[in-house]
Amino acid sequence: MKREEERVSVRGLLLLTALLITWGALPAFADWEPGQPAVHYQLPDFSGWDVYSEWGDGPYYHGPDPDEDGYGAANDWTATVTAAVTDIHFWGSWKSDVVGTTGDIQLQIYSNDSTHYGFDQPGDVLWSRVIEPGQYEGKKYHEDDWELQGWYDPRYSDDNPYLQYHYPDHKGIYQYNIPNIEDAFVQQEGETYWLMISMNFEGCEWGWKTSETVEGNGSLFWDAYYSYSSYYPTCWYHPEVDWRWVQLQEGGWCSYDKEPLDLAFVITPEPATLLLLAVGAAAVLRKRRR
Repeated sequence: MKREEERVSVRGLLLLTALLITWGALPAFADWEPGQPAVHYQLPDFSGWDVYSEWGDGPYYHGPDPDEDGYGAANDWTATVTAAVTDIHFWGSWKSDVVGTTGDIQLQIYSNDSTHYGFDQPGDVLWSRVIEPGQYEGKKYHEDDWELQGWYDPRYSDDNPYLQYHYPDHKGIYQYNIPNIEDAFVQQEGETYWLMISMNFEGCEWGWKTSETVEGNGSLFWDAYYSYSSYYPTCWYHPEVDWRWVQLQEGGWCSYDKEPLDLAFVITPEPATLLLLAVGAAAVLRKRRR
């Protein structure tokens, strides 16, 4: 009986190996669907919000440089395994369903800073990449007349809820797949990181889709906070700008107790890493059966 179970385990492992090899041979821009391999995932909320996240834009224009600041959203995750982050998938939408053109995508991974008062936030930049058109694929993922979504622009203050929150706004959801990232970041098991995604776009405004649930800390937004000095008391002069992280919260003019939001993305490692995980799982299974 034990030998038969071992033969079944070996056959299952060989089948899984073949599947992983096949998966690794799929086209470079393979879509990710729920149930496929991943080391971290947060699924999109089909009736959620899309958070404005534009790279290289702001009160003081910083330009398309990955080392400079721009408006952008960030979400944290805790690594459950040590692995290279070779593929990133995420979801977004266009404001009012006016579809524009996407350009370069800036990806940045930060350490976690737990010393900040009030909430954890991104610390040091650990890794940064500019993903150009042709290195990623965007496709229509979902649209339903009965599942309307909201538009969330954190650049506007809570004093302007009609500008900050707009619902209902759009129906379409798009998936973006970035595979085979060169010199990929290697996450370490047990460590918490922050992923910032910001997009260059033309024709309308683009936002990063919120997720179904909130895991870990709520997501954040890199925004400009104005403080006027005594020398420049009005906005017609040169205000001092303090860039800082602010929390993303679901709200609007009818919400008093705002809830934190998370953003939808998936991290998948290279097939070789998944194979090692599968081998480890099979070994544990055999040990338990004994």
